[in-house]
Amino acid sequence: MAKVYIANTPLILENEQGGQFRVEVGEAVELTAEQYESVAAHVTPTLTTGEEPDAQQNDTPPSEDTPSDDTGNAPTGEVEKPKRGKKSAAAEGAE
Repeated sequence: MAKVYIANTPLILENEQGGQFRVEVGEAVELTAEQYESVAAHVTPTLTTGEEPDAQQNDTPPSEDTPSDDTGNAPTGEVEKPKRGKKSAAAEGAE
């Protein structure tokens, strides 16, 4: 049974019909045991069996030390300054 691997380097492989095909870096590819033996140093095994190679990369939960998205919206204490050449609404009202 073929297993799914992620290519660490560009590869040129041969399919069952004898045709060659290219696998780019980061691309998931199913390899037979014979194919894996020839490129083992250039691929990383995945946990999937080929049905959903992309889902494995997207289903990883965030780590404990990764900040959540809502912390980036907290006030920093800075006052927004008006752009140069434009008067603020308060300055226009004073004139």
